[in-house]
Amino acid sequence: MKKFYILIFAFLMSFPALAQLEVKSGSFQEVAGFVNINLDKYADDNDVPYAVLKVKTENINDKQRRELLFEGDAATFIECEYKVGEVWVYLTYKASYLKISHPDLSSTEFWFPFDMEPKKGYEMTLVNNAKMVEDELLERMKKIEEAMQKQQPIKEPTPEPVIPATPKAPLRTFVMLNLSNNTYNKAAFGVTVGTMRKAGVFVSFMTNGVFTNLGVEGQWEHMKSARIQAILDENPSYRAETSYVSMSVIGGLIFKVYGPINMKIGGGYGANSLWVKMFDIYDNRTDYWVSDYSTYGFGGLVGLQAHLGHFAISIDGATTNFSVFEGRIGLGYCFGKTK
Repeated sequence: MKKFYILIFAFLMSFPALAQLEVKSGSFQEVAGFVNINLDKYADDNDVPYAVLKVKTENINDKQRRELLFEGDAATFIECEYKVGEVWVYLTYKASYLKISHPDLSSTEFWFPFDMEPKKGYEMTLVNNAKMVEDELLERMKKIEEAMQKQQPIKEPTPEPVIPATPKAPLRTFVMLNLSNNTYNKAAFGVTVGTMRKAGVFVSFMTNGVFTNLGVEGQWEHMKSARIQAILDENPSYRAETSYVSMSVIGGLIFKVYGPINMKIGGGYGANSLWVKMFDIYDNRTDYWVSDYSTYGFGGLVGLQAHLGHFAISIDGATTNFSVFEGRIGLGYCFGKTK
């Protein structure tokens, strides 16, 4: 009989292990009009202002409430005030998530659905859900009776491990301004836009701002640039006008490599053309030439892009038909969460 009471006591004491902490769905919201005026808990050690999170509790007594532990990431500072029915958590306003745990209960991680603002107040409700399925209760009672009859130790079922869901990487959209210089020492400028999580897409447009040549379609003949210069040197009455056109449109993939570093690979269309209009100032003769500098067709790009908070920098290499090569640098801004 004594063994029976011991087993019943052990059975009843196992109930708290089923208790689960969770944040009530939809309870996280901003407290309208709240402004943090607590000068003792105004900013973290890096002078970044706190936001104030009022954590209300349900099915948690005062002793358990004071034993709750709050954690964030490495850049998040946290201070607490334990009040009647709730805990005020002062935390770095840039925090992206909050882990809440208790020595005798489970733990839970809550990812904030939107960015908090400095000095403002927010609230949510933390619930202790103690649930027991009726079939599991009957199964445990049956095992106790069988153990009493056979005088064998009770073998409790091993609970399945709770694997927290991996948070989805934040969606980021970036806009970059680019400058470039090619193998003929010609400069160009442009813009790159894209979007990604761990991987994504981008498109880049570059130009030197010139979009027309100097003559009429069908008049142009190809000639090496050295020969064009020789003609000018041999004929003092000849004059020349030049128009250099540089343009490319390239799209491709961008994906995370390590930490803030991302790699870009893309392809598209590129054009680099030097047009020469040569005329004689005495007899009005005019010739139209396309220099051997000119090439157009396949445009390719490989580069690296780093996202540092909301800012981005890039360095790329591009080519047109693998005959003209171009180095690019870029500076831009990233929209979306940084973590």
